[in-house]
Amino acid sequence: MKRSFLVVSFLLGVLHRAATIPVFNTANDRDLNGNACPLPPQYDLSCPVLCVTNHNLCPLPLVPTCPTGQTFCLDGTCQSSCEGIENACMCAGTDGSSAYENYMPCMSGMQVNITHYDTTNSVQQIRDTCAASAQINSSVSVGVWGIDTDKSIIWAECPAAPLPYFTFREPMWVAVWALLGIEAALLALWHLYKTAREFRFHKAMAEAAAGSPALVAKEKVSWQSDNSSIRDSEKLTFRGFNTDYFGSFVFGSVVVTTLLFLIFLGCIVSDYYGNLGGTAYAIFLTGDLSSMIFCAVWHIAAAWFGLVLLSRKRILNYYRIESFAHTSTYVQVERRQEELVFLADNNKLIAKMREAEQFLAKRLRMNILVETHKIKYTSNNVRYFEYQCMRYVYSDDKSQFEPYAFDLGSTNKALRSYLDGLTTEEATERLDMLGENVIKVHVPSIPMAIAQEFSSFLYLYQMMCMWVWYYFQYFKMGLVQTCIILVSALVRVVLRLRAEHRVKNMAEYISNITVLRDGEWKEGVSTSELVPGDVFSVQENVELPCDAVILSGTVVVNESSLTGEAMPVRKFELSGDDIEYDMMGASKNNTLFAGTTVAQITPKREDSRVLAMALRTGISSEKGMLIHKILFPSPVSFIFNEHIKLAICILLLWGGIAFALSLWWMGRGNITSWFYGVFIISEIFSPLLPAAFTINQSVSAARLRMKKILCLDLPRIILSGKVRIFCFDKTGTLTHEGLEFYGAVDPEGERVEDPSKMEKTLAMGIATCHAVAKVKDQYIGNPVDIESFRSMNWDLQPPADSGYLDTIVPPQSSPNEKRAPVHIIRRYEFVHARASQSVAVLDEATQHVHVFLKGSFERIQHLALSDSLPDNYERMAADYAREGCYVLALAHRDLGELGKSGMTMDFIKSMSRDELEKGCAFRGFILFRNMLKTDTTDAIAQLRAGDTRTVMITGDTSLTGIYIARQCGMIQPHQTILLGDVAPTGDVVWHDIDTGAETSADKVLSADPHDTQNKQVELALTGRAFETLVYQGQIRNYILHTRVFARMTPADKVQCVRLLMEFGVTAMCGDGGNDCGALRAAHVGLALSEAEASIVSPFSTSNRSIMQCVELLKQGRASLATSFANYKFLIFYGECMAFWELLMFYFTVIAPQSIWITIDGFIVTFMTFAITQARPSKTLGPNRPTAKPVGPYTLLSIGGVVFINFWFLVCSVVWLFQQEWFVCHEFDSATVNSALWWLIGDNYEAEMISLVIIFQFFHNAAVVNFGSVYRQSWWRNYVLVIFYCCFFVSTSFLTLADPNPYSCIFRINCGTASVLTDLGYPAPTWDIPPYNSPLGHNVMPKPFRYKLWGYILANLVATALWERVVVQHFLRNWAMKRNKTNPPKQRVVFKL
Repeated sequence: MKRSFLVVSFLLGVLHRAATIPVFNTANDRDLNGNACPLPPQYDLSCPVLCVTNHNLCPLPLVPTCPTGQTFCLDGTCQSSCEGIENACMCAGTDGSSAYENYMPCMSGMQVNITHYDTTNSVQQIRDTCAASAQINSSVSVGVWGIDTDKSIIWAECPAAPLPYFTFREPMWVAVWALLGIEAALLALWHLYKTAREFRFHKAMAEAAAGSPALVAKEKVSWQSDNSSIRDSEKLTFRGFNTDYFGSFVFGSVVVTTLLFLIFLGCIVSDYYGNLGGTAYAIFLTGDLSSMIFCAVWHIAAAWFGLVLLSRKRILNYYRIESFAHTSTYVQVERRQEELVFLADNNKLIAKMREAEQFLAKRLRMNILVETHKIKYTSNNVRYFEYQCMRYVYSDDKSQFEPYAFDLGSTNKALRSYLDGLTTEEATERLDMLGENVIKVHVPSIPMAIAQEFSSFLYLYQMMCMWVWYYFQYFKMGLVQTCIILVSALVRVVLRLRAEHRVKNMAEYISNITVLRDGEWKEGVSTSELVPGDVFSVQENVELPCDAVILSGTVVVNESSLTGEAMPVRKFELSGDDIEYDMMGASKNNTLFAGTTVAQITPKREDSRVLAMALRTGISSEKGMLIHKILFPSPVSFIFNEHIKLAICILLLWGGIAFALSLWWMGRGNITSWFYGVFIISEIFSPLLPAAFTINQSVSAARLRMKKILCLDLPRIILSGKVRIFCFDKTGTLTHEGLEFYGAVDPEGERVEDPSKMEKTLAMGIATCHAVAKVKDQYIGNPVDIESFRSMNWDLQPPADSGYLDTIVPPQSSPNEKRAPVHIIRRYEFVHARASQSVAVLDEATQHVHVFLKGSFERIQHLALSDSLPDNYERMAADYAREGCYVLALAHRDLGELGKSGMTMDFIKSMSRDELEKGCAFRGFILFRNMLKTDTTDAIAQLRAGDTRTVMITGDTSLTGIYIARQCGMIQPHQTILLGDVAPTGDVVWHDIDTGAETSADKVLSADPHDTQNKQVELALTGRAFETLVYQGQIRNYILHTRVFARMTPADKVQCVRLLMEFGVTAMCGDGGNDCGALRAAHVGLALSEAEASIVSPFSTSNRSIMQCVELLKQGRASLATSFANYKFLIFYGECMAFWELLMFYFTVIAPQSIWITIDGFIVTFMTFAITQARPSKTLGPNRPTAKPVGPYTLLSIGGVVFINFWFLVCSVVWLFQQEWFVCHEFDSATVNSALWWLIGDNYEAEMISLVIIFQFFHNAAVVNFGSVYRQSWWRNYVLVIFYCCFFVSTSFLTLADPNPYSCIFRINCGTASVLTDLGYPAPTWDIPPYNSPLGHNVMPKPFRYKLWGYILANLVATALWERVVVQHFLRNWAMKRNKTNPPKQRVVFKL
């Protein structure tokens, strides 16, 4: 027992006894002149009780005298009742007390002041001083309790009572050991049990691996499956598991143990504050025992929580029995995930860290995404499960799980064979195998979403740090930090749930529909029951439930919700020929897509239905695949995130060093120094850092919403700040939505804009050769067709006969003229593959049937009769294209009079497209002007000035694209432009568009004497040339010199964007339609779509101006710069806090709680929020903010400020030690009551470094707020300026003012009331707890206070000059010039 007592006593910590003085100097040793310092005074020291054998021996000052009504008691005090009071002279509870039964106390409670207190001889000095104060005659020998028993007067210096201790065999600990032992036994038994149960399975697997085909065929377990329905490259592994009762019980014990660890930590903390037994340490006995137990439980709990988090995806299956996948109750789906790092900078440290990370991830299988799904059964008892919205069905033939698919045929004729629909039996079978026609989006409940959010190691780090804060008498700030972390996490949860609910609302659609089943129309069938092959009736004003092909009738659909295309599109029934059906190609005009809305239907006959056949349902539909890309995006990692990981590693390494210093300086390694060490780690890597990033992104998203830009993916905001290449569609993006009709040109070259003056046949062709429809007085169809039809002033009317498709009436040339209508009797829609469309028109006035063929001038040149083409055909078309015109050509053929020479309606309708279109003669050009939007030129100029390359990717002609590029400033007027196209030989040939001369792009580029970024040559490519160069592998040689990509198909646009992404962060802006793929593929996609539900890109806007692109980049750069500002501020916070705490630990002082609360509760939280309020710059700067937290620029900025702050802090202490009023009044922990740890800041050392550090803390926020290149000037961040001024005035007042109520709250320039009076200050009228120091105050001389204030201002100015002048001016300008003249190897240089 005595040995245990000695061990416990040895481990007493700082909370009860300071055990150290500064390591490298001796406090109060010598003054500035080298003389020994006088011993310091000590006030109000308590004297021990004086015990006598007879009260007559008590000296006069200690004679027992009590007021009336009170009795003198044996403890030396006067009480109204002495019952239960023991004799103070007996020192009850100690050995040898019986020898002092005859002694009785004199009056106790005497206090003395010692002017020269000697800590080495304090006991004897107190005895002598007390004896003199009690007027004890020097000749009288006073004994000491425990030593003298024969003297009549003794000092009752009772020995300290032994501290309580644990044998750890108490019932409480027996219960703890029992619970831990039971859990360990359960885990061990389960492992042995699981190994035995799975032995046969693993043996079978080993034999299969050794090459037993029979066994593999019979008991195949783990399959590699290509899920081509969603991602061709995706590889899945399936593992089977079965539930086991014993395993479920053990898993439950793991959950209970996890909760018990939290409860145990909570009990220790509660006992520390006396909330369990009514007094502090009622359960855990003493502070040191409590601290040691907390430390042990903390470490064990952290390890336990870490293991649980590490295995959270697999832990449930570990407590199941693994078996063959096709016979198990649960299937674990595994998929390897590779991260794509944007802006990889070849940093060696980053590369090494990624290697280590990938090694650990591979070893710990953290690079494998794991999901577990329960096996379900169809009505035919077929096993299946659903993974990422796709149903995987077990195939007995292939012995594996795979998505089920139906082959409906690949030709138009095969698809039309389903006109009779399905039987109920067929539909039920397909429904079983495919699942319901619903894109099921699982949105977790709020508790589950919160649990998922907190299941990361970052939150584990934050939680364990907060436990130390709660225990370490810092629960107030622990609660503040916890609230901030929780609010940040809840913001992330709310944003996630809001986005997922939005996707869910878009994805899940169920209504009733009329379906053809068993040869009968069945009404009220749920759309969820539709399967491929089902024929259903299309209705107006309803959302289409699946991808379908039109079998009968015409449908007008609004595809804005899917593609962003605002103009309704007309769709036609599928032909019955043997042409291959291409859903996204030539057959797109026959295809209806899920999620689009039917605006109008036109049956073939009034009494018939519009029929469509379901092709793809659920997640397999076009809408489903879009939803899938949103729900399960490809993994990406911005280089910012990679650098943050490295920064965290560096900070934790520095935290480890600071932890070791804390153990050494603050308590010489006792248990309390461990708390200080953990505390300093939690300050160096602030738990607020992730919260600051979340808040910043949320603020940026809110600002984007104010600019009518909707963001679906918050991390993409900072990615937009690094955009180097911005791609644009032309029509509807750079130019106005529609084309303006510019007239027609006859074969002689005369342009006529007035329709009434056009040649009659040419006017009829323009007015009839289109697919325009009229829906509720609104024209729908191709915007070009609508513009040309409106300009002709003809009237579109319902068909005059069921045999006609449309009836069109020409305008009246005079009031009395009778208008003779024309009727559309045959129409072939425009398809991209043919680049043309045609109609057969009956002219009622002449009864002649005319065929009109319209398309691109290149296509009509190929289709029209060669002798009808003028000699200057190509030159005329090119000249108008150079003027920015969109040029179409029109050809005509007269089939003759209806009813003569076998010309009948049936004959015309039986003609194939090729038969109808052959033999047409050229009739003229149709011209449209594509006008730039008013702000396009300004936006392009701002992007160029902002160091962003602009590129046009258009489906229009190359010459029109070049003209628009010149108009908007993408191409400068003086630059040479070479156009690449494919010659008949199949080679790419380059022509100078101004001279027409054939040339070599390589020679012209190499002959240009300018450097790469200033070349005066621009290239343009046609779609065919682009495809040829891609095929030849030469495209990368030209792509960064190419400004205009023309005649690009949707697939070409995607490929072009992906190629550009290899050279830098690439953005794409388009208005939907054929831009959808490119918008999804780009790093940053901005859809100019008025449909708020558009899901084609991370960003969308209803403001159809490309100034939104400039706004997005400004917000992105500001957001990235602000993220860095908060990152640097919290790094500064951690470093300042570390230096501050290490200096305090060195002197064994702790600043008062009010200062800690001011820093952590006000300065850090308020300034972190204020930094996010910086608004973006009004213009794009000439460069982008860095994305590298560990890059040279960032390290120089951080390193300089930290270096300046550190030396100003250290020099302030050195300066303090040069002051005469301080030297010999240094803090010595041996002279104070250090049990009052919150008062061991009552000294000059703590005051000095605290004043300097407080200024540094809030000034650091102002320093990181500099940088008007990406954000508005620092003074325009009004929130930060207001907070800064408040903190500056407050702290300046603390520094300069005489003792006052405010400064005494912080125990700065204050002191014990009596001491302040002795110093000549007015007697305080406010309460001041007595100072815990010999000096009794820490009031600095007024002249020194003003010098100190000036010194601090010099500190603030120095850091401001370093950041604003040195880093952001000289270093940045030097780096920019150096990068231009000698760019980094990894940086791709190209022309803006």
